Amino acid sequence: MDLFKEIEEYAAEYNIPIINKISSNRLIDVVKKNKPKSILEIGTAIGYSALLMAHYMPEDGKIITIEQDAARIDIAYNYIARAGKSEQIQLLDGDAGTILSQLEETFDMVFIDAAKAQYLDYLCKIIDKLSSGAVVIADNVLFRGMVMSEDPPLRRYKTIVKRLKEYLQFVNTDPRFSTTIHYEGDGVAISYYQGANKK
Repeated sequence: MDLFKEIEEYAAEYNIPIINKISSNRLIDVVKKNKPKSILEIGTAIGYSALLMAHYMPEDGKIITIEQDAARIDIAYNYIARAGKSEQIQLLDGDAGTILSQLEETFDMVFIDAAKAQYLDYLCKIIDKLSSGAVVIADNVLFRGMVMSEDPPLRRYKTIVKRLKEYLQFVNTDPRFSTTIHYEGDGVAISYYQGANKK
């Protein structure tokens, strides 16, 4: 059985959120078009999107992916090893908010798919680690339609919706970024970094 199919079925059975079909097609398109040599992924889950990106990026490219859920990390390690991508994908175990500040690499591409309320914080921590022309992809930015809805969100989602709006406001108005929001599925924001000189 195809490993991607196996991961999809595992995620469905155990209710683990992985990237949906619409977003994964966008992700693949961006990787194929931009050919990033270095990718940062915030939110590994069980390794599905990291393996997708590794499959389509240049063979000598590297991915750093961050996850803090111990059970998911074990599963991700297993899938990454079975795909023969252990050399290409480095999995960092811990809280992204802390790890991002410690990274010294520069990245051609960043994929954000972790705690929705932290998207802007994550981005601010890695702006100085983006290469010029780097692309930042943020998944689920419409959060079940609530971000664009006129109705107030349910109380338990209030903070997430507020923070996602702040993220979109930032990438849409900061001159260092050129952003397109894709509204299909749960929403994907694709932002190209124009370089620090636009500050």
